[in-house]
Amino acid sequence: MAPAAAAGGPPAAPHTALTVHFEGWGYIDGNFSYEPSRNTVNVLQQTANGYAFQMQASRDSHTNWHSIDLSPAKGIRFTAGESYSTVTHWEPQDSVTVLNIRGDGQSCSGTGTLKVLEAVYDDATGNFTAFAATYSAKCSGVNQVATGEIRFQSSLDYRAADSWDPYRVRFGSQAVGLTGSPLKVTVEANGTLPTTFGAASLSGSSPGSFAIASNTCSGNVLSYGQKCELTFTATAPAVGDHNALLTLVEDSVGGKITRLLDVTGYVDDRGTYYPLSPHRVLDTRNGTNAPVARVAGGQELRLQLPSHVAAAGSTVVINVTVADALASGHISIYPTGVPRPTVSSLNYKHGWTGANSVTVKLGADGAINLYNSGGSVHLIADLNGYYAKDRTCCNSYTGGQYHPLANPGRLVDTREWGVGRVPADYYIKAIASWGATINPKIRAFAVNITATDPVTSGYLSAWSGYNGTAPSTSTLNYTRGATVSNFAVVPTMPCEDCGSLTGAPSIAVYTNNDSHIIVDIVGVYDDGSLPDGLRFDPVVPTRIADTRIGQGWPAALGAAATATVVTPDTIAGPDTRALATNVTAVQPTASTYLTVWPAGEDGVSRPGTSNLNPAAGSIVPNAVQTMVGPGNGFHVYNNAGSTNFLVDVVGTFYRYPQSKPVGPSVQSAESARDLGTPKAEPMIRFHRA
Repeated sequence: MAPAAAAGGPPAAPHTALTVHFEGWGYIDGNFSYEPSRNTVNVLQQTANGYAFQMQASRDSHTNWHSIDLSPAKGIRFTAGESYSTVTHWEPQDSVTVLNIRGDGQSCSGTGTLKVLEAVYDDATGNFTAFAATYSAKCSGVNQVATGEIRFQSSLDYRAADSWDPYRVRFGSQAVGLTGSPLKVTVEANGTLPTTFGAASLSGSSPGSFAIASNTCSGNVLSYGQKCELTFTATAPAVGDHNALLTLVEDSVGGKITRLLDVTGYVDDRGTYYPLSPHRVLDTRNGTNAPVARVAGGQELRLQLPSHVAAAGSTVVINVTVADALASGHISIYPTGVPRPTVSSLNYKHGWTGANSVTVKLGADGAINLYNSGGSVHLIADLNGYYAKDRTCCNSYTGGQYHPLANPGRLVDTREWGVGRVPADYYIKAIASWGATINPKIRAFAVNITATDPVTSGYLSAWSGYNGTAPSTSTLNYTRGATVSNFAVVPTMPCEDCGSLTGAPSIAVYTNNDSHIIVDIVGVYDDGSLPDGLRFDPVVPTRIADTRIGQGWPAALGAAATATVVTPDTIAGPDTRALATNVTAVQPTASTYLTVWPAGEDGVSRPGTSNLNPAAGSIVPNAVQTMVGPGNGFHVYNNAGSTNFLVDVVGTFYRYPQSKPVGPSVQSAESARDLGTPKAEPMIRFHRA
């Protein structure tokens, strides 16, 4: 781009002007030029303190002022073409030239050189009638210099380049890894001769933290009043202060324009996950945060989350249980303050007790609504964790980022252990290892837990395994002979006495009655430190697939068939890497299982795991967190019979820092970092709870 047009020609000769280039002080550094048509310029000769010549200049009455005091050695006059060594002093000296330069409260105390270009005197008074010179002084600091030009009623032209913007270009505080809004530096040519601008470069302690986004200065020649701009962006690579020095080469006496760029990095925990020990926040059977009463059909129950979660969280992960239903129906869970969406979070039938993990955005008041569509029921909710709001915080600690596994794996299947069901009041451990560098950074597993072939009704409870004492909450409920699955995000702890996997992250799963247990891992949450993690962005629950009406997929899914569902652009964009969903199988014609995995990812085939295990004729939901491929698609596989299915999206996971890509092709090149298939060995051991 060309520089801005000139604002008019330079003043005609004779010229009176002062140019100043300060470097090395810091906040007062810069290029400044003064001439009477734009500024206040006062010239004094044979002053009361003895100086032969004094020039005082200011941009206005309060900012950007500079002054220069000048006296030759006593008894001599300056001669054009001569150079003079200078010192700073409070009065003229016998044998050396005095040159004092001050600006914005700072003075240059040191030695220098004055090169006189023109010196015409009035013999009667000893005052100048014309004077021109360049000066250069080394000041008290090692790198502090002052250079510039003096003109007084002179016919000689000069070059000057101003940058009146503050010397320190402050980008302020920015989240680590994210590029902030651009800032600009404006440069103006104000000399009588054109100024030529050369290269712009960044140096100093952290030049890589900044980028020159645009530059209309370099390679251009600016005449009086013309302006050019350099625009910069900043990206803080880590917590703390980062700065760099801009140098723009130009051909005035100062030789360059410099500016200090600085940015302060902080950790933003927006979208990170804070796992909590499961604890009950709702139970209509005993009056926990609600009246002791069933929730009737058509009734909406408001649940206020604990104050610390409401203040810090954008989204909660809760396990919701329906108990003792008097008729079939479903529960829709959604934020307060919005119209009730057409989604189902949990489906139930008469007499049924069951649970589903629900990820739900909080309303502005930190509450959610639970709407019952069918027969009256008791509702129970256990809080398992929350995703953080946009907060500036946590320089040493944040919530976890999500790392989905491209190939989900089975950690536990007690049917294959050869020792029978897990006995009542016992628990098993599920362990996964990625090696010594990653293991300590993992805080939680995202798992699908299944109870299968239990001898009677009961429940499973998943937790970190701390103290070997299961929490007084349930992850899923089962009945005799059934196969029941539920998704859970479970805090981990290093496994003790686990053979070659001792110290690896692990969880525990307890059963209160004899049952086989299956644990499939689909992802992990870190401590916020692993690269390329994903963060969560909640949405009001939105249905994107309902095969009963041809939405998302045209018809019911047959046996051994695979559907591909594409997430609408209104929900997912180029930065989306995974989805948090609720998938519901609707009345399959045979008992079956459904598996969900990303579409179009090279090398990713259907995993040997299941997300739902519905019986014939049932309506079974389960939370599913799945990666998406390029184009934000994912597959749904049905093993047997024919089934309709529903998909409700509750949020998206995006790569952090956000890449801000242009166009969909970038997505596949910057997919989420896959930690790889963990090492897992069966711990064929039952632990007494």
